[in-house]
Amino acid sequence: MRRLAFAAAVAAAAIATPAHADETRVEARGGIVWQGGFTDDTIGIAVGHDFDVGENVFFGIEGVADSNISFDDPVLGVNARLGTKIKENTKLFVLGGYAAATGVDADDFVVGAGVQHNFGEKSLISLQYQRSIDFELNRVMLGFGVRF
Repeated sequence: MRRLAFAAAVAAAAIATPAHADETRVEARGGIVWQGGFTDDTIGIAVGHDFDVGENVFFGIEGVADSNISFDDPVLGVNARLGTKIKENTKLFVLGGYAAATGVDADDFVVGAGVQHNFGEKSLISLQYQRSIDFELNRVMLGFGVRF
């Protein structure tokens, strides 16, 4: 039921968003994940699109796939981003989403915050923190990507 409600909310937001697009991005990322006394490396990819909804405000949707280095039970998710452009090339954002592990019956809502800095005509670097609500799992990731 939570999946259906979240998917409906994301779809409604996407339909209500103006058609003038800001950017599409593909990002490779890596970092660390921890829960209690457990820590592990994490790697992944994010593919997303941000829409301008004001002069300095944007809304975005992204699909993500993250895993540890051994690729045990990759996690697939969808996030919505809402943020502000604090400089011409820098964005601050909060995110909310839903993620599910592929090899086990584990899914959870995700919240987080981050910063993205665009450099050059097509490149970006990002840093973000995410937290899985029910599992109390924390993740910090550094990403490098391209913009279209």
